[in-house]
Amino acid sequence: MEDIGFILAVYIATFGSVTALALFILRRGRRLAAQLPDEDKPWI
Repeated sequence: MEDIGFILAVYIATFGSVTALALFILRRGRRLAAQLPDEDKPWI
């Protein structure tokens, strides 16, 4: 139980990094999708 602080810090850092990466990818995708004309968007 001595290492609980380190373990929690690593979990927080990992989940924080994954969340930041996911948000970056989603924001970048939306920005790039806005640049495409509508005929090139098969998902619409």
